[in-house]
Amino acid sequence: MLQDDIYQYSLHSAFTAGLKTGGPPVAFLTNHGTYGYGIFEDGTEMVQMDQVAYKFTSDGKATKASMNEQLPFVMVCIFQAENRILQEGGGDTTANLRETFKKGHTGNDGKNTPMPFAVRGAFSSVKTTHETLENVQGTIFGYAVPPWAKEVSGPSIQCAFLSGDKTRGGTVVDFKSTHGTFVEWARTGRFHLGIPHDGEAYEKMDF
Repeated sequence: MLQDDIYQYSLHSAFTAGLKTGGPPVAFLTNHGTYGYGIFEDGTEMVQMDQVAYKFTSDGKATKASMNEQLPFVMVCIFQAENRILQEGGGDTTANLRETFKKGHTGNDGKNTPMPFAVRGAFSSVKTTHETLENVQGTIFGYAVPPWAKEVSGPSIQCAFLSGDKTRGGTVVDFKSTHGTFVEWARTGRFHLGIPHDGEAYEKMDF
């Protein structure tokens, strides 16, 4: 895998349709990327940062994932940012991330290209699927998904938050950054898709 190439296992549409078992284990993914986002068989979310995979309990507690735990949907990459912007005024949210991405390109905003990204620093609030954290430090990592790839990789922005002390987090619903937060991203050059081959469930689905 080259830097910023994405390896994805299964389709987001297959996962939402009920294909929620199997998939590569954490140990496999650490050989394919340094950063990632995914969902475990038990429905808990995963974020990978610096080659370490974390999972989140239903109340938002973060723990290191076991190397043999499997992910029926996951995206990982060797993340190396091509663009970096300091948010001097803060205020970034999930709604305006794509506008932020455009500031780092000359004549090419990558609107049709999947892009891994990270938001690092201080947040006045981070709303996850589990809770709302206020005045917290940490990192958001995920992928900006172009419209054509919605059924493949999911809707628009797929990302998760991990607090600086690595104790809290989860899939991000929305956030608000503060002064001094960095936004980093890169354009993907290659997209590798792993197709499920366990049993007949995948082949019987209509996409």
